[in-house]
This record gives sequence, C-alpha cells and structure tokens, in this order.
Amino acid sequence: MDSGGPSGPQPPPKVRAYKKTPAPLLIPSLPLPPPPEAASYRPLASIQPEATHTLPDVSNSTPEFPHTQPRLRGVRQNAAEKERQKFEKMEELLKSLPFDNLGDFLAILFHNRPHGEPDRRGTTHSVMVARFLHGLDNIRMSDILPLIYHHRSGYPSINSASSDEQDLMFATHGSADEICNARPYMSTWATRLVAVEVRRQVGRLTKDDPTDPTHHVHLCAAANERSKAHVVTWRDLGHWSLKKLESRYWRRGAGDLIMFITEAAAAPAFEDGIAVVRARRPHPIIQINAIASFIISRNRYANGELAMILGIWHFACKSHVDVKRIYCRFGNSVADSTSRNAITSMTAASLEEWRSDVRVGLEGGKMPVFLILDNVQEYFQVNEQGIGRHNELKVGTAGTSIVLDECAPGAFDAKDHHERVAKNERRFLTPDALFDDLDLTHIGRVMPLHWARVLVEFSPHFEPLLKAIATLFRSSPIAKRRMREGRKMKVQPLGTNGERSTETQGMERAIEDFEHQMGLDPELAKAFLFWIRGDGASYANILRLTKYCTPIRNFPNKISTPEIWHTGATDLNSTSENHYGPATCSDPSSLSKCSSTAGLKRPSNIKSCDYYPTVRNLTLIWTAHVLDCWRVFFGVEDLRVHIESLAAKNELPDLDAILRDAKQLTERYTSQAAILRSLSTRTSTNPALANKIPKGSPWVPPVAAPSSNAGEEDSDMPGLADIVEGADAARPPPPSKDSDAPKVHEEKDDFDGDRVLRNSQIFLTDFGWWIEFASAVPEGDIGRVWEIMKLWIFKFAGSSHQNYMSYLLEVYCLLRYESSDALRDTILDHWLLNLSGELGKWIPGDLLQEHYNRWLEDMIQRHGGEFDNKFYRQTISPNVDHFLRMKEEIETAFSLKRRSKTHTSPHQRDELRLLLTMFKEEEVHLFREGRSMGHAAVNQFARGVRRLEAGKLKDWLDKSSCVGDFIAEIHRLAADTPAENPANTPADNRNITMHPESEPPIMNEPNSHFPRPPSSQSTHSTSSESSRSTSSNESSGSAKSFVSELGAVDPNEPEDDGDDRSGCRLASGSTMAMWSDPETARMEHFDEGYGEREEEEENSEDPVGQEEEIPDPKINPYLDEEQVV
Repeated sequence: MDSGGPSGPQPPPKVRAYKKTPAPLLIPSLPLPPPPEAASYRPLASIQPEATHTLPDVSNSTPEFPHTQPRLRGVRQNAAEKERQKFEKMEELLKSLPFDNLGDFLAILFHNRPHGEPDRRGTTHSVMVARFLHGLDNIRMSDILPLIYHHRSGYPSINSASSDEQDLMFATHGSADEICNARPYMSTWATRLVAVEVRRQVGRLTKDDPTDPTHHVHLCAAANERSKAHVVTWRDLGHWSLKKLESRYWRRGAGDLIMFITEAAAAPAFEDGIAVVRARRPHPIIQINAIASFIISRNRYANGELAMILGIWHFACKSHVDVKRIYCRFGNSVADSTSRNAITSMTAASLEEWRSDVRVGLEGGKMPVFLILDNVQEYFQVNEQGIGRHNELKVGTAGTSIVLDECAPGAFDAKDHHERVAKNERRFLTPDALFDDLDLTHIGRVMPLHWARVLVEFSPHFEPLLKAIATLFRSSPIAKRRMREGRKMKVQPLGTNGERSTETQGMERAIEDFEHQMGLDPELAKAFLFWIRGDGASYANILRLTKYCTPIRNFPNKISTPEIWHTGATDLNSTSENHYGPATCSDPSSLSKCSSTAGLKRPSNIKSCDYYPTVRNLTLIWTAHVLDCWRVFFGVEDLRVHIESLAAKNELPDLDAILRDAKQLTERYTSQAAILRSLSTRTSTNPALANKIPKGSPWVPPVAAPSSNAGEEDSDMPGLADIVEGADAARPPPPSKDSDAPKVHEEKDDFDGDRVLRNSQIFLTDFGWWIEFASAVPEGDIGRVWEIMKLWIFKFAGSSHQNYMSYLLEVYCLLRYESSDALRDTILDHWLLNLSGELGKWIPGDLLQEHYNRWLEDMIQRHGGEFDNKFYRQTISPNVDHFLRMKEEIETAFSLKRRSKTHTSPHQRDELRLLLTMFKEEEVHLFREGRSMGHAAVNQFARGVRRLEAGKLKDWLDKSSCVGDFIAEIHRLAADTPAENPANTPADNRNITMHPESEPPIMNEPNSHFPRPPSSQSTHSTSSESSRSTSSNESSGSAKSFVSELGAVDPNEPEDDGDDRSGCRLASGSTMAMWSDPETARMEHFDEGYGEREEEEENSEDPVGQEEEIPDPKINPYLDEEQVV
C-alpha cells in the first residue's frame, strides 16, 4: 500500500525497552487521524516517532488499531480565516443567485405584501426577515444602514457620470426617485420623512393639550354669547410659564422631534451628547420662540402660546406702534388692536369676579373690601391751539379696592360704631390723657437702637452686628405690632372718573362711582361700615361728607383715616421749615450751613420741598450729627481712627455695650429735658447731673469786619474795590419784614445758653422720629408707626400744619373711643400694604395709589382724552397693577436677571467727612455759654403741648363732637325718648365746655389696645428732669409735671407766623420707595416706576393753583431711591 511518503530507503524504527517487565513490549505511537478537510493533514509515513519509541515499519501494512469514529472538533481558526471563508462563500452564493441583480434580490428579500393579499414568502424567508427587522439577530438595521450610507460606492465621484448628485444631499425639492446614488437618496428620503413628521407634530401643537385643563391655544380677545371660544383672562396669563411651555413641547412632540431639531440648530455646543446652555441668550428660549411662531403661522388663532402674552406686554411697556407691527409680522405678538380688545375683555371679567366676591362677602355678614382714592391730574399742552383746543389741566379721581384679608367677624358693624359715636366720649379727651397714652418707654428703647445702627454702619469692623440689630428691630420689645410674614394682599384698581375729589360734591360722586364698580349693593351694605382712605385733602372731604350727608346715602356708614405717606411728607416739610434757617446762615446747626458745607442743594421753597432730595440730604446731616455725638462720647479726635485702633487691639465693644452707650447719648441729646437745659448755663452745668453734655471752649462772638473805603485803592491789588462792590451788588438782599423766608434770630442780652447746641438737639429729636417712622413702614410694624404718629399730634400742634393735628386727633378718637377691638385691629392690620409677600416690602396705601397714578398720568400725555372716557375706565386704570407686575414677571420668565432699581447715585462719604470736620471744629455738640449764630429752631413738640393745654384741644373737640351729638339726637328721635343730656344737643353744642367734675373714661382700662407706659418714675436717672424725657426708658404717668416744666417758654423763641400750611401742595420728587433688607434691615431704595421715568419739563404756569391740596409725591421713602438724571 502506498503511503504517499517520500521514496528511498527508510531508517529502521527505534523502540524503547522497559526494564521492569520480563518481556519488553514494543508499542507503536500512532497519531489520531485528522479530518479530511484539515489543512494540516499529512500521511502517516511523514510523521516521525519520538526518539524514545521503537516503532515497527508500517509503511507496507495497515495500523494495528485503526479509528472508526470521525473527529468531532475542528482545528481552531482565527478571525481572518473565518472572514476569508465568508467572503468566499458570499462569492459562490452571489454567482449561484437566480436574480438579475442585487437590487432584485433585496426587493424579493424585503418583500412587503399588500394588505389583503396572500404571503408568497416561505417560512424561512419570512421568519429571517422578521427577526432581522425586529432586531433579534446580532446584526441589526442599525449596523446595516450606516454601512450603506457611508459606503464609498454610494456617493458619486467627481469624475462619474452622476457627479451632479453630489448637490442632491438632503435635497428638499425635485423627485427623489430620480436620484441614483445611495447616499444622496437616503439623505433626501430622510429629510422629507422628517419634514412630514415635523409638520404633523406642529399640527398637534396647534390644539389644546388634553392633559392640561388650563391650557388654551386660542385666547379670544372678545366674543359674543354664542361663541364657544375661550376669552382671555388675567388668570390665563397668570398660568402662563415659559418652563411649562417648554415641558409641554417636549412632552407633546412624537419622539421630541421638533425640540430635538431646534435644539440641534440653536445649541452652541454639545458635551457628551448634552446641549450646553449659555447664560446669555439660552437656546431653550430661542427654541420656544421659534416653535410658537410656527404654531401661529399654521393656525392664526393659536395666539395663546406666546403672541397674546407678548402683545399685552408690549402694551404695558408702552412700545411704539411700529415695534408692535413688526413683532406682529414676525408672529411673536398679536396686533395692537387685539391687545386692546383683550385688555378690555379682561377688565370686564376681573371686575365681575371682584363684584361677585364682594357680594358673597356681604351676604356672609362681613365687609370684604376697603377703598383707597386719590386725585389724578396732568397738565395737557396743545401745540396747535384753537377753538376748543387749549392747554388745560386734566383732573380726575382714581381708586383701588383692597381685600380685607384679616378681618374679624363683626368688625365693621355699623350699629356698634354709631352707638359708640353717639356716646361722644371724645369730649372727655384731655392733653394729660393724650400725653399719657404715648408709649415713651418704647421711644426710649428704639431710639438708642437707631443710634447704634448708625455707628455700626459707619465702620466695616462692626458689620457682623448688622444682623443682630435687624433681629432686635423685628423682635419684642422693639417690635410692637408687626404684620404677619408672607402675607400678600389682593388689590383691584378701579376705573377712573372725571370728578374733582378735592371738592365736596366731586368726592361724593366719586365715592358713589367706586362703590358701584365694586358691587356694593346699598341694601346689603347698609349694615356695615365702609372704610375709605386718602391723603389729607381727601380725608378732610370725607369727614365733611359724613357731617353734611349724615341723614342720606348711608354716608354715616363711612369711616376714614389719613394716609401714612402724606403724613410723613408733611412732617418732613415741617422739619425742613424749622431747621433750614436763613439761606446765608453761618450757624453750623442749621441745615442751610450744613448743605453749603457738604455741597448739597438747598430747597428753593423750604416750606414745600422736593421729597427725595430732602430725605437724602437730611438723612446725611442727621447721620453726621449722630456720629459726632459718638466722637464726643468717646473723647477722641477721629471716630474712624478710634474704631480701627480698637479693632487692632481686639477691644471692640459688643452690641450690649454699644446699646448702653447709645441710651446715654439719646438721653443727653434728644430728651426734652436736655433740650430745655441747653437754654441756661445753670441747668447745663448742674453738678447733680451725671449725664450732662461736656463743656466746650469759651464762645467768642464773631466781630463784623470793618467796611473798606471804596475811595482808597489797594496798591497791591488794583481793582479789588470794584470786585468787592460787584460782589456786594450780586449778593441777594436780606429778607424783608413781610417775606416768608426765615429771619435772622437775635438773642436777648441776658441769654447764657447755647442756641447752636439746642438747635442740633431739636433736629436730632425731630428727624430721629421721622427715621423711626420711615424704617418701621417697610418692616410692616404698624405699632411703631402709630407711636410716632401719636407724637406728631403734639408736633403738628406746635407747627404751621394745624390740619394734620386735626387729622391725627380724629383718627386717634376713632381708634380709641369709636371702634370696637375688632374694628381697631382690622384698621391697624390693613393700614400698610404688601403686594409681594416679601419681608421688608410694606408700603403705605397712598404711595401704592401714587404709583398707579403716575402710570395713568403718563398715558394721558401719550393718548390725550379725559380720565372718565372709555379707554381709561375700561382699558387702562383697572389693569394698571397687572401692567406694572407683568413686566417683572416676563423678565423672570425669560431668565433675565431682574434689573436693579437701586439708587445708583454716588456715595456720600466725602460729604459726610466734611460735615464731621465742621461739627468737630465748631464744637457743635459741646456746651458753649452764650453761643448764638442767627438761627433758632423751635421745639415744636413742647410748643404743641402748651398749645393743646392752652385750649387748642378744647376748640377742636367743640367742633368735632357735633357729629356724635347729631347722631345721638337722631337715635333719640327714632326711639322717641327724651334726651339724657340736653346740654349736648346740636343746638347747644357751640357752648359745650369741659367741666373738671366730669368723669372721663378710664384711659388705662385692661382691654385697651394701646400699650401704656409704667406709672412709676425712673429710679435710674440722677435727675428728675431726665425722667420726663420723651426719649427716656422710663416716663412719668401723667403729663402734668412735664407740661408744667415746659410752661417756662423760651423767652427768645421765634414767634409763630400764624400761617397754616396744612393744605399746601406737596412738591414733586420721585416715585421711589424704601425697602428694608431682609437680613440686615438696612434701608434700600427701589424705583417702583420700573425705569419709566422721563425728564419732566418745568412749566412757567402753575396748573394746580386752584386745588385745595394736590399732592404729587414722586418719591417713595419706603421702596427705592433711583435718581432722575
């Protein structure tokens, strides 16, 4: 048998001998037969045995032990061998395919039978294709399509006949069936498939979201009763959110295709497959804008996504009409006419909802709302005058209805109030009782805290104490009656009318119009009181109406209170008039000298000054006074250097030590006893006083410079005489005897006090009360505000603003004698307003109305017309609050950082340094015997006490108690019973006198709402005078000793000119408001006008001269301090 090996002689086989066996057995070594297909198959003859084996010669014989079973496992192959065999099989398979080409084969392979026809594919065919298309195999479609798309044969080369198809990648036009190459066709096919799907998705977005009942794609601007379209409301706009819109687009899109495509187009970059969102121009907002434009392009009624909101926003921002037209063409906004119609529809809906809520409240047995009103006016200039066209003052009345959200049941019971008024207990009010109701203990606690705050804010080393001071202001015992935190009040501005609220009849018609707009049914409301608030003139007219119209139109059911902002503005005018002094005054305690030293502008009319500049200047001067008092207390030359040295030694005082020192300073400089002591050397240098002001250097009165001889010429400076004469001629003449300007004060020869020190003490006291008033308002602490207003009763009595003394006395009697506890608490809890619910953002009601008025007056200038026409009553005025808030909400929705409205005026550190230097050099806060420099401020508080004691309070009670007597007479006639007190009938009211034997009501009754100071006198003061201080922590229980002490009138006190300026017009300033920082309680100023301020031209004509009082406060000291440039 031929073994197939090589020819020639073969060597003898070798065998291995085993010694352990007796007969060695020769075993041949035979390998297993390889499989026939093995590439390494060799004949047996070619296999060489091992050297240690002796194999027989088997070349001519068969193996002794042949294998009968085939090999089960083949030889291991590498990947390259496997791939080569697959390609060889593919080649053989393609050659054997009975198809014309590969396309024919693939068409049969992926044959998709039409519906209703039998499937001609075999089982193996259909199963394999189904597994592949379902992705059940290892190789899926995701592996195949990239191979086809990126195949080099699928893209035409530049030299091929179909090279023009290179430009057909992602083609959007032409027939795709004519494209031959795979890659251009696949891109074109995918593009058109995606386009069809995007169109389908946008079509879905043009319909309401079935999962969100608040979503309305079509917001109809107006509709009749038969229409089923949803008319837009402010609630719809309140539900709108950019985040909600974005999530809806992602959720409603099939596979998020439209958002994916727009994100791929708009996102600046991708990191790990995630789009990078920039801080500036974030792409999600651009995506939403684009998609919203697509939606309104597909469906012109689908304006609820973005167009309606931005259309009303453009109206609120007073955008130019051309801007509105362009954005409307872009699809980003609705037309201006649509916006106006929508606003009118929203007005009707919101007022109807408001009237419904009022009606429900009245039917439920409570008064649900109150009213704030104010006059609005704008001087309208006509460029082309003629018949019926001339410059005129547009006048009207605006009002705002506010919900009584914290009102106890029965608080506004008219019957209870009338019974209390009929008792006429106010006639028992005396100056002693009024003074005893002052919480002087509270004043003695809070004023040192303000002085401590000034010192802490002066140096950065004390900055950690700011939060502790803020906590003290907001906690007992400093906090008296703070509003509930997080409280957000609901308001509804009403339509304006053309009535003059400064006139009695105009006020009557204006109130009736507002009641009708609010839905106050006369029959339902006759059992309740209706609270109306306004400025001084409005308050006086409402009181006049309650007297004149008591028997008719339910006007006895009206109660009113003066507003807080105008009261503070009036006190500011009073302080300005009292402390500025002559314009050329050299007294360092006068505001005129301080203003000239610091480079501040002196008001042209100190009796009616611009609000914001005056607040800013007086706050700076008051701060400088306080800091110089601290310097004198520490006995140092430079307060800042002293604090830095203490900080370097780690010896800074803690807050408790600062407060103890501040209490000594306030008793030394702001107590009534200290002010009185400054008039005499004997009382100021009394050795028994432990806390007295240190003495300064002896006072030497300045000697007038001798007049120069104009005829003599100075050889060194020729022409100097002419310059001096020219300067004397340019100098303003001194005020005449009949002039309103302050006159130079001259002391009597026996004066041995310190007039400069006394002036500074009075200013520290007066403006310190205003600082406490202004800081308590944004904190929402009405208890602190009311305590200052009670002090101002005496201060206004001693000033030229007598009307505000009457206003505050009237509201005092209302709260003290004519209100139940529930009514009193409700009035106090709603005297301040907060529309945001944020801490430190409470404002007075009249200031809120002034913000609204400013917007209305600006619209008059833009559109003309009257305040009572349809445009203002139905479109503008009822929605002004929404307009003001909408701008901020849109900014927040578009991820814009709220534009800072803080006042950006430069710091006043240099001005403060100049004032501190002047106070130190002039020794303002040291006692210098006989010092007087031409200015004398009046202690208006002490003068007011004397005036009230002298009969002013009695005169006011004789006039104001007639209403109670009249109502009592009506009740008596209705009951047909004899009068119990004939002496108090209206006919004899003018002869009523206060008899000492009359038993007045107990002032310190247990149920009294107002806090009472302790009756015991101070045991900590070394002098009885300091115990009667209005800044002392302890106070006497009666005013008798205090009044008797103040009875010694300053013999050199300036005489009162007798001019009552209560009805003077408040000068304009700015609509700024003061808010307190939530953490540090530091006052921050914000512009509630949202940057809309425009430069106002000063008119030579005075369009408001005929008004009784037309306050135009263009500044808010409680919100924001942005200066007009």
